[in-house]
Amino acid sequence: MSTKISFLAISFAVVLLPWLLWRIGIVRRVAPLAVVQILIGVLLGPSCLGQLAPAFHAVLFARPVLAALDGVASLGVLIYVFVTGLHLDVALLKQDGRRLGVIALGSVSVPLLLGLGAGWWMLHSVPGALGPVGDGTAFVAAVAICIAVTALPVLAAVLQEMRLLTTHLGQIALTLAALNDVALWVMLAILLAFTGSRWAAGLLSLGAAAVLFGVLLLGVRPLLARLAGAGDQVLLVTCISLAILSACLSEALGTGYLIGAFVAGAIIPAACRPVLLGRLELVSATVFLPFFFMSTGLKALIEPGSASFLGLLGVAVAATVIGKLAGTALPARRFGFSWADSLSLGAMMQTKGLMEVVVLAVLHDAGLMGGQIFSAMVGMAVVCTVATAPAVRLCARLGSRPEPGAAIIGEAK
Repeated sequence: MSTKISFLAISFAVVLLPWLLWRIGIVRRVAPLAVVQILIGVLLGPSCLGQLAPAFHAVLFARPVLAALDGVASLGVLIYVFVTGLHLDVALLKQDGRRLGVIALGSVSVPLLLGLGAGWWMLHSVPGALGPVGDGTAFVAAVAICIAVTALPVLAAVLQEMRLLTTHLGQIALTLAALNDVALWVMLAILLAFTGSRWAAGLLSLGAAAVLFGVLLLGVRPLLARLAGAGDQVLLVTCISLAILSACLSEALGTGYLIGAFVAGAIIPAACRPVLLGRLELVSATVFLPFFFMSTGLKALIEPGSASFLGLLGVAVAATVIGKLAGTALPARRFGFSWADSLSLGAMMQTKGLMEVVVLAVLHDAGLMGGQIFSAMVGMAVVCTVATAPAVRLCARLGSRPEPGAAIIGEAK
């Protein structure tokens, strides 16, 4: 089988199969498209196809095919993370920034602390937990960051399917997720800057990255505001080029190319965002991202029959669920939300989806975690994301209400 035929056959499967499965009513009600795409990537990888037909799998995913898939995957996830940055709307913070800030801090810090504990346990209990870098401190920090992730775009999709996106509680959840994303990228940038570096080199890398992002915010953003009426093509080419250049410079500085892509999206003026989202969001989610999931699926070995895998999965899921529920619900309740709304917010914050897989891929490629930990974390991303909608509905029933969403944070006493 030629390289081109293999690549095109795989491309056909990874683009069409997830969408067809997601169109089935029961699947669509249970899982967002991103979760189905992740599962298809895992099934076509060593976890399923590699076990059922190892010879065919080896021929299909020959080295030149893998190189082509990785190239498309890198560009696809870059565009997706750029789109994620476009969703960051700091204007929502003006309604009640202090209270939202406190709740967001809890939703990040509590799972982060539990993640540190989970990472420490994995480091000392799981053989081969460390990646090639072999840095125990960096490994524990990497696990903690993975536990603390909340995926903004996938949360938006879940809320849309539950008809909660336009409610007050839904908008609050999106704002909290956006703040989670900012904290995530900052922590990830710091971790990558210091991985394998001395303190002086790490500080220099962070300082140079801060200068780059400052130039983007203070110098490039005002120039982009003038493009709002320049036409869709001009705006699209300019902003995508900016995202690629920012990603390239960020990678060169040691903070990772996805950090640069996210910042490029976050500094785009509000007037330019509707055009970019309209042109990029659907294509990136349905056409380009499946290649990234395929690339990730080839690195993950999901072993539901393995006691060690199930143990890792259980610890990761427990740390995420408990951390997000407690870290979000308790501060929200303190500021006057009902228990139903407080717990619903906590359930929404456990959404992982693609963002978790992106972070895992970055950390795995950086050599910070071994294959078994990586695979268990991918499993955790699927479990927590699928459980989000049922958990929100359960919290609403506990509050004896048809659905959450009546609370307005500005009215909380």
